[in-house]
Amino acid sequence: MTPDSERSEQVIESYKRRKLAASAIRRIHEIIQGFEQDRIADWRMARIGAMIILALLAIAAFLFFGSRGVTV
Repeated sequence: MTPDSERSEQVIESYKRRKLAASAIRRIHEIIQGFEQDRIADWRMARIGAMIILALLAIAAFLFFGSRGVTV
């Protein structure tokens, strides 16, 4: 092979590696962004669940302590 064709092949291989690396980095960022969105959704659902539990506890306490007598 001539030095020019070897250099051309090296340039092509370098270009392919750069494109592959850029594609991999982009995909990694997309995956991380998905995890961040899932984490935000999980946090929101946890807050809603905690509020529901507190509301149920408040209703149960009101019914338990607000009743005039406890019948067994």
